[in-house]
Amino acid sequence: MRGVRLSRWSMSYFSVAIVSLILAELLWVLGLGNPLERLGDPWVLVGVHLTTIGFLTLVILGALHQFVPVLTQTELSSQGWSGVSVISIAIGLIGMILGFLALPGGVVPHVAWLLPVGGTFVVSGSIIAAINLGVTLKRAWPWQLPAWLVATGIFYLLVTVLVGLFLALSLTVPELFTPSQLQMMGTRGLASHVAGGVVGWLTLTAMGVSYKLLAMFTLSDEHRGKLGWTAYIATAAGITATWIGRWEGLNFLADASWVVILIGLSLYLLDMRKLYQQRKRRRLELNARFGLVPLAILGILVVGGIAALPDSFGTRLDVALVFLGLYGWLGGLALTQLYKIIPFLVWINRFGSKMGKQKTPRVQDLVHESRDRYAYIVYFAAVILAAVFLLMGWFGAFRFAMGGTLLATVDIARALYHSAHPQVERVGVQEEKKHMADKSSSRN
Repeated sequence: MRGVRLSRWSMSYFSVAIVSLILAELLWVLGLGNPLERLGDPWVLVGVHLTTIGFLTLVILGALHQFVPVLTQTELSSQGWSGVSVISIAIGLIGMILGFLALPGGVVPHVAWLLPVGGTFVVSGSIIAAINLGVTLKRAWPWQLPAWLVATGIFYLLVTVLVGLFLALSLTVPELFTPSQLQMMGTRGLASHVAGGVVGWLTLTAMGVSYKLLAMFTLSDEHRGKLGWTAYIATAAGITATWIGRWEGLNFLADASWVVILIGLSLYLLDMRKLYQQRKRRRLELNARFGLVPLAILGILVVGGIAALPDSFGTRLDVALVFLGLYGWLGGLALTQLYKIIPFLVWINRFGSKMGKQKTPRVQDLVHESRDRYAYIVYFAAVILAAVFLLMGWFGAFRFAMGGTLLATVDIARALYHSAHPQVERVGVQEEKKHMADKSSSRN
């Protein structure tokens, strides 16, 4: 972090992201949308996009606006455009939510322009973020592995939001398209949109960020060898071929490429195992310890992805796997790493300049791991149960499990808020208690 300024807007990204996640979980708890009955239901579309755009996209962009400069050891191209991006995406998300609810079966009077205008704001904010981050990345050429993963993920962010805008137009202004084009958008276009977003944008970028963060927080080697590069090439090439195959209706190419993606993700998991084994910090902190859970869930998804190839279980398996990917793998990784990122940034901002001049707390003094760990246990247990209930087709049980996820997320949000607004007096008392306890144990 030396020589790199803090991002003024990362906390705003994180705040909107957490609120979006809580709203999405509340929607599922209330049973407003049932993904097992109709994926095109307005409330289901609201819940999905609150999760993918509101939570995952914004939390990743918030992290990237801080850690791309760290990756490249250079300043962010523009702090101001970072703010414009989050505001544009947030406004666009609100417009998209209202637009979805204005579709047939929704609760808002039909207004055709709401959805495409909201989508345009999201696209604009994403383009601004991509340019801002892209210019910053360009300054550090040639790139290391995490930078390649992030750059490829940003490319798929643009692809995904642009396809999403065309899908929005096909839903609200169908007269702009021919009947064959509408059919293609609803089948091939939707499949490409989901694949590009979940695997291309979210997963590739999460892989890049995790390589940097987990290596930094576990004191492991940041330079990955052939295993990491092979994982990247296989996953990136596989998603590109899968995207083209789904869009062009080449099912054989898409299925074969899907296997390549699964191989790439498997190699990534092996490399992360190696990263943990080679760490210098033997006692793992909460973010790194519970960060193993989303990695394990990704392993489950790889196995499930193999089982889903022949589509023998139908829609329920697909829905359960996508849910587990969004909330277990990606959402779990985001929530565990925020538990370290936020206090880390707060410590640098409030106490970093005072280090060596006066007594300062540690980063870990800004959190309460022994208390907060229970929220993560409940969160992951509830997410796994919810995925199982979706697979079994038990929507009522799914709602109950999501209640546990919601309560856990609210408690995690409380912990993140307190770490972002530390009371120096309370932190000092905690630090003094730890010092006295260590002193007492050393005497014994």
